[in-house]
This record gives sequence, structure tokens and C-alpha cells, in this order.
Amino acid sequence: MKKTKSRISYKDEPKEAGWEFDASTPILGKKASSALGIPSPTEARADLKRKQAKEARINVRLSAKTLEGLKRQAEEAGMPYQTLAASALHMLATGKLRLAMVTGE
Repeated sequence: MKKTKSRISYKDEPKEAGWEFDASTPILGKKASSALGIPSPTEARADLKRKQAKEARINVRLSAKTLEGLKRQAEEAGMPYQTLAASALHMLATGKLRLAMVTGE
């Protein structure tokens, strides 16, 4: 026999201690919302876009020499080395950066 999960809705919440929904409560204005830290719809959409842009994480092992070189290049560019590495990988993946294979011949 297949079990089904029971759905809980706000109607199941207890009606004690003032937690019930009150339709007569006034809507918060921009000033009050801002004071409570509630983002505007525009800010919420921008935040959602930023979060959606972060799709995956990777771990990469580098030699100490490679990491030092990356950090040195990033310092010269005035950015964190992780940002520089991510930017280089993005440019490589989108074809904006090409690799030249060098052979020992």
C-alpha cells in the first residue's frame, strides 16, 4: 500500500497568540518595509538573478607554483585570484580565449 504525505497548510496553524491572518492589517509602505529589511520587488528580482547565475562550484588542484603565479597576476590586475581564475575559465569556455598547443619539436 502506497503512503501519501499529508499536506499542511496555513489553515492548520493554531489560532493562538495572534498568529492568525488578519486581513484588516494595513499594508507596509516602502519606508516601513525598508526599515524591516524587506527588499523591494526590483531588489528581490536582482537578488534572484544573482543567485541563479551561480550554477556550479568546482574544486581544482594546482601546484604551489601555479597558484603563486595566479595570485601574482590577480594582484597586478587588482582582483581576487578566484575571480581571475573564474574569468579565465569563462573566457576559455566561451571561445574568447584560445589555447595554443606548443610541441617540443
